[in-house]
Amino acid sequence: MKKLILFVLGTAILLPGCAMINIDKSISAHDAVADQVKLGDGKEKVLSILLPTQEDLPRDASKRPDKYVKDGVRVDIYYMRSGIQPDGLTTDDEFTPYIFNDDVLVGIGWVSIGGPKTQGQTTPTTNVNVQQKTIIH
Repeated sequence: MKKLILFVLGTAILLPGCAMINIDKSISAHDAVADQVKLGDGKEKVLSILLPTQEDLPRDASKRPDKYVKDGVRVDIYYMRSGIQPDGLTTDDEFTPYIFNDDVLVGIGWVSIGGPKTQGQTTPTTNVNVQQKTIIH
């Protein structure tokens, strides 16, 4: 029983760390290939470059694509993990959107779609250095 409890606790502690490693790996992979993508590129080419960088992301660390039609133009927006905030939340500002109109890349980044809807909630870290003095009588 004691071994089972230790196993469960150990797994609970290690899993978030594994997820963090996969997120960092995906961000690094995205950074390494992002400059290979140019406006005007076809959706198939762009996704063949970018999607492999996101394969190891846990489901809760990724963002589903948006798809809709506007003024007769099919719009697809794919979000690639390109950052992380140490707040435990998955927010829009941790992704780079790639916007396609009728399968042609027309925008990269939040400016082209009005900015992120959610942002990370970082909290300042307070470091206090307390020194103990030993008084000898």
